[in-house]
Amino acid sequence: MKTMSRSYRLTVVLSILISVFAIDQVTKNWAVETLRARAPHVYLNGFFQFVYAENPGAFLGLGDSWSREIRFIVFALVVLIGLGGMLWYLFTREKSRTNLFAYSLILAGGFGNLWDRVANDHGHVIDFMLIDIWGPLRTGVFNVADMAIVGGVLLALYTEVSSKKKLSNPPAV
Repeated sequence: MKTMSRSYRLTVVLSILISVFAIDQVTKNWAVETLRARAPHVYLNGFFQFVYAENPGAFLGLGDSWSREIRFIVFALVVLIGLGGMLWYLFTREKSRTNLFAYSLILAGGFGNLWDRVANDHGHVIDFMLIDIWGPLRTGVFNVADMAIVGGVLLALYTEVSSKKKLSNPPAV
C-alpha cells in the first residue's frame, strides 16, 4: 500500500472541510431566511420536506433537555476534543485513502455543527430537511453537516466490511 504524503492528506482534509462547511453554512442561512416561522415546503407527496428546526441537542434531540452549560461541555468542548483527535489521527496514523475521505467527511460535518453551537446565542444547530418514508418511519430533521457525518460513517463501515472480506477470501493463486 502506497503511503500518503502530508501534503496530500492536508489537501484532501482541507478540500472536504472547506467544501462541506461552506455548503452547510450557506444552506443553513437559506433555511433561516426562507423557512423560519413559515410552513414547511413539502415535495413528493410529503416524502421530502424543508422544515425549519433549531436543535439544542444532538442526534434526534438527544440531550435537548440538558442545561445550556452541560450541552456546551458535551456538544462543544467534548466534540472539539474529538475532532482534534480525529484530525491528529488522519495526519499521523490513517493508511487508507478511502478512510481519509470518510473521516474527513465526519470531521467536516462535526465542525459545521460545532460552529452552529458556538456561533448561535442559544447553542443550537439549525436543521431543515426531513424525509417522511411512511407513517411513523421518518428521519429526524437534519442538515448538510449531518449528511456528511452519516456519509462518512457509511463509507468507513463499507471500507471496514470490504477489507474484512478481502482478508477472509484471499485471491486464488
